[in-house]
Amino acid sequence: MIIALLFSASSMYSYYRDLEVVRYVSATIKAVGWTSSELEMEVLKFDHALTALAAETADEEFVQLHFELLWSRINTLLQGEESRPVREQPGVLPILESLSIQLARWESRIYALGTSDSAGNKAKQRAQVMALRQELSHFRKLAREINVDSFSGTNAWQQLDIIQDIRLRSSVYLIGLLLSGGLMMLLLLRENRRNRYLAYHDILTRLPNRMYFYQLINKALRDADKRNAGLAVHMIDLNGFKAINDSLGHEVGDKLLTVVAQRLQECVKVHGHAARLGGDEFVVIQPLSLGEDPKPMATQLWQSLIRDVPLPAGNLSPQACIGTSVYPEQGTGVSELLSHADTAMYYAKHSSTVMVQCYEMGMDERRLRKQKLALALQGAIEQDQLVLYYQPIYELEGGAIESVEALLRWHSSEHGVIHPLEIIAVAEHHGLAHKLNEWVLLTASRQLSDWHQAGFSGLKVNVNISPSIFMDGELASTVHNVLRATALSASSLVLEITEDTSLWDTKGSIATLEQLRKLGVEIALDDFGTGYSSFSHLRQLPLNKLKIDKSFVADMTTDPKALSLVKTIIALAASLEMKVTAEGVELKEQQLQLQQLGCELGQGYLLAKPMAAIDMTAELQSTCA
Repeated sequence: MIIALLFSASSMYSYYRDLEVVRYVSATIKAVGWTSSELEMEVLKFDHALTALAAETADEEFVQLHFELLWSRINTLLQGEESRPVREQPGVLPILESLSIQLARWESRIYALGTSDSAGNKAKQRAQVMALRQELSHFRKLAREINVDSFSGTNAWQQLDIIQDIRLRSSVYLIGLLLSGGLMMLLLLRENRRNRYLAYHDILTRLPNRMYFYQLINKALRDADKRNAGLAVHMIDLNGFKAINDSLGHEVGDKLLTVVAQRLQECVKVHGHAARLGGDEFVVIQPLSLGEDPKPMATQLWQSLIRDVPLPAGNLSPQACIGTSVYPEQGTGVSELLSHADTAMYYAKHSSTVMVQCYEMGMDERRLRKQKLALALQGAIEQDQLVLYYQPIYELEGGAIESVEALLRWHSSEHGVIHPLEIIAVAEHHGLAHKLNEWVLLTASRQLSDWHQAGFSGLKVNVNISPSIFMDGELASTVHNVLRATALSASSLVLEITEDTSLWDTKGSIATLEQLRKLGVEIALDDFGTGYSSFSHLRQLPLNKLKIDKSFVADMTTDPKALSLVKTIIALAASLEMKVTAEGVELKEQQLQLQQLGCELGQGYLLAKPMAAIDMTAELQSTCA
């Protein structure tokens, strides 16, 4: 682009410069030709005046007049600035100087003509005139040569060649100017097309961006009105994309986004539009015929997205959720359709069974409640309005309390009693999980410190850790700060993590768990058997305890397979030098079977329900009494 501009400017400058040269040379040729013609004309007029005087058809004054005119012309040619091009012609200046000298010699003879009217004098005068003409004939020839050379001489032809050469170069410059101009226009059009593409498309995925999406959906709505048909908006979000970026790197994240974009385009083809709104959020516009159901397309999109993505180190299994809204039933404007699709996606994202969700009436109210809960939860954390209940974990042999599990409770003045699972879901979704976990850790550690001071020095507290605080890499520093603030021994703290939490990134998990073990904290794998653990993972992770999920304990008295699984888990834990805690012990028969199988610890409603700290203090006192 810059080269084209420079070439264009250079060509323009050269073209106009050559035009000026042509004008100057042409003007010079014209000036020289006119001046040389005038010189020859004055010489001829003086010669004719002499001839007329000899023939007695003109008087002496007529001759003297043309003599003066010729001399004046010679002086002008010798001294005038405008006559400089004539003087610069080869051989002209010596001729003009010699003619000026000759005129000076002739002056006395010219003005002496006609001083006497006698017949003898007239004959003598005629002889003088003829002599003057004879002397003038030489200069007449020279003036003729100057005049001829100015039009057809070598110098004139050279000047004409120069003009022709300049005109040829000017034509080349003009052609170059036109070519560079055309090239510049082509580059400008290409750059404009590229800038327009970049302005309306996502650089990574090449899909339409948010700005272009609004143009596409507005046009799609107009087309739907013309066809008297419908339109579906599918909002798509990738689950756990931040964890993929953090654990596997942004290069893998970009690869995943690119593959998702390609798969969306393959599904939509020419019957709709796919766009990337930002981050891991995509949207698909699907024109609908009258009465067409958008659910099949949403399902097709989801099935396409969850296919494995091949990577150099293995396969990545992406997870996605899709929310759908339909025009005009669920919205007549762009913002309303997007809001409803986003609401439906929100429900799909927080559902354990539904990954594709169509908008339904009442969803907005439920989502609004979640947002209000988030604001209230933030205030409850900051104002210390949450409560911890404690459920004791007993040694099945002997009945002593080995530890207590801290369980979150919240009674909101606005929303009433909130279920713990809903509290955790709201905290995870609205970025409050870290604050909530820190509050739980600090409160539970302070309470345990009080119990230690009260004489229950061997007691431990179990705290559940959410996936977000486990994955952000700050868990070890948070635990360290809590232990320092409460002066609590690290061996008294047991962190419970779920299989899904620890297995998102095995390498990162091992590093985090090893940092915690160096502090002296115990690690328990919660709800074992419901996730995706393998023997290899159990061997790699630095765990102290396994907690058998209550679903296995509940069925072990009626289902031999469940009993066999519990037996296997206990034997496996023993071989890995881990203690086993059975959750959900509600029947005496379950307790007896667990004791027979060698399970060391148990918790459940049969043994004790979760209770407030003051009640837990009483339970500790009664058990130790």
